Amino acid sequence: MPEGNTLRVAMIAASLALAGCENSVPAVSAVAPIHEANSSGDPAADLVRNFRMGANLEEMANEVAASTHTYATVSPTDVKAQISRLTPKYQTEWDANLAKAHAAHLSPEELRSLAAEGRRSPFYPKLEQQRPAIAADMKAASGALLQRLVTEALASASKRS
Repeated sequence: MPEGNTLRVAMIAASLALAGCENSVPAVSAVAPIHEANSSGDPAADLVRNFRMGANLEEMANEVAASTHTYATVSPTDVKAQISRLTPKYQTEWDANLAKAHAAHLSPEELRSLAAEGRRSPFYPKLEQQRPAIAADMKAASGALLQRLVTEALASASKRS
């Protein structure tokens, strides 16, 4: 498939994957932060880091890639390997977008509480209420990032085939 078509298909697939993003914004752990609840000065970034909320990037990229026409023409194992290899390159930006999306809907006080207490925070119900709006912001902010990741992975896998 010509590279222009690969990009177009990846864009469409990324849009479709992020359309379901409201179900893909990770929930805060019921028990405790995965990482020690250290403060970076940015409570939204702390929330995302403490609960590994951005850990779904690789999974979403694999779903997007699998929905493309290009995926059928290359080794799925190679595509998954390329996505796994490339995910760290995009993870920081993904996490930053996720933090910004949360910060747009929750106050610093609410974010600090959620980062430290998770579902035990008195602000957890508000987080749940804001989840669709947070997901919409994440979709708008990260669609192009997901597209770049998948396009790069598919291009690399295509060269190996």
